[in-house]
Amino acid sequence: MTVSIPHDPVTAFGIGNVSAAAPGVVTAEQQLGPRFADHRGRIDLPALAVLFDHLGGLPFFSSGVTGSPCVQARLSMAMQGHVDVADRVTGTAELLMHDVGFGTTRIDITTSTGHLCSSGTARNAAVARSYDEHPAEARGVGVPPEVVVGVELPPAIAPGLAGRDIVEQIATGVRPAGPITEMLNGSVEVVESGAGVGVRFTVQTDAWMANIFGTMHGGVIAAIAGQACSFAGQANAQAGRDYQVGDLAISFLRSPAVHGAEVIVDVTPVKVGRRIASFEATMHAHDGMLLSRASADILFR
Repeated sequence: MTVSIPHDPVTAFGIGNVSAAAPGVVTAEQQLGPRFADHRGRIDLPALAVLFDHLGGLPFFSSGVTGSPCVQARLSMAMQGHVDVADRVTGTAELLMHDVGFGTTRIDITTSTGHLCSSGTARNAAVARSYDEHPAEARGVGVPPEVVVGVELPPAIAPGLAGRDIVEQIATGVRPAGPITEMLNGSVEVVESGAGVGVRFTVQTDAWMANIFGTMHGGVIAAIAGQACSFAGQANAQAGRDYQVGDLAISFLRSPAVHGAEVIVDVTPVKVGRRIASFEATMHAHDGMLLSRASADILFR
């Protein structure tokens, strides 16, 4: 199988087998692979963000509270362990509470061996927008695709290379940015900051990134913000240190358009410690409009 042009976020991220397991519970699978790996050749939190967000809204909508779809106002994601590059993970979303306007959904993602690899919550908000397709139908109902071939993992990083140097090499094209960044049409640059090293991550939007309302899918927003924070973590890592995006909390303030304009994520360090680095991130439209705010913790290993 060769790499194909993505149609929507759900199929682009290899998600399928979406089904209602019980009242208020929805499950889905995601077939991972090299195309979702980062510049280290790793599967990290950004690769799971679309599955997390997409599942996070379905139980609330299926509950029939208002008869209208919902958006996620906020996601809180945590990574709980390692995920193999070609694993097939399973997500389970359970509606914890709801009323006529809001809901809370818990999402757990497990590996093919049954180990928990990500967990967290989504805050649902009912909306009265029109949409072209039922959010619980069409997207993701088929079987997830097999691992896509034709995508190569990036070369190994020399252990003596400092994290900032790695990101600067990516920024100048010396080192590949990683398949997930390429899929997101992203580019990164290092930004000076008093508390550590910051980054700016710029993404050119594309039509496939749209949700059912025609604006950017919340999971794509989270993936972009998460990847920006990942680069910030790398930029602040000492030579030979590995890291993981441990936690990401993101609020969706406005829905970005997907007509080809850029969105820009600026990541600034709050505190860079020996084991944990904390960052704040903001996403703006090309005209300066604030779209999203996030905070992330990077775990150094």
